[in-house]
Amino acid sequence: MEGRLTLSDSLLMVKLNHRVGTVRLDVGFALTQPWTVLFGPSGSGKTTVLRAIAGFVRPDEGRVAQDNVVLMDSASGVFVPAHLRPVRSAAQTACLFPHMTVLRNVLYGSGWNSKPADESQLAEEVLALFRVDRLSARLPRELSGGERQRVSVARAAVSAVTYLGHGNGLLLLDEPFSGLDVALRDELLSSLREWLVRWKIPVLSVTHDVGEAFQLGAEVIKIADGAVVRQGPVGAVLSEERRRLLEQLGS
Repeated sequence: MEGRLTLSDSLLMVKLNHRVGTVRLDVGFALTQPWTVLFGPSGSGKTTVLRAIAGFVRPDEGRVAQDNVVLMDSASGVFVPAHLRPVRSAAQTACLFPHMTVLRNVLYGSGWNSKPADESQLAEEVLALFRVDRLSARLPRELSGGERQRVSVARAAVSAVTYLGHGNGLLLLDEPFSGLDVALRDELLSSLREWLVRWKIPVLSVTHDVGEAFQLGAEVIKIADGAVVRQGPVGAVLSEERRRLLEQLGS
């Protein structure tokens, strides 16, 4: 399969034990595929897992290692700060610089300062991919909520490619298109998946939407009550959820 990653190309090992609110997280998994979905109901700990990988949360216990580089290990006291990790992320709520245009927001954090022509070309390509190229000169306050969210994801994607480079990083997406209509969401996800495969940037995304997981055709890590209950191809892991969904749609 073109674009498929192998263990030697990209490997993220995660083991976390952490309490957040009433949820006790006790999860362990490895990422080896171009796109992996962390699937589960609200409150199951999905977002906390992403924040721990990104370095925004310091788990009580655990270890996170990428390509044999330790990012966090409670046993040895290693904790690489978020800004030094080979990880980029986009949260559920868009956080854009209010004084910057859409284009400047997308270019912020780029690692291609020595290649301005390439940088601008890439930004224009991503803005077109997310259907916001006509908004490049606008400020965040002039955008709708869905447009701001698309710009936020575009910025994370550009930073992942330009700063992290081919196959050297990880993009974390926390329900990035949850506010969009299904048709547009599916279109954007398909385009983004193809684009990131080209740049060899693996993704770990969060969703509780069965249709989104199947539309991506991704590896799925199913989480419930703070624990991983199953990991594997979407057709195997979410077959029961898909059956129930189809029954609901047919009733």
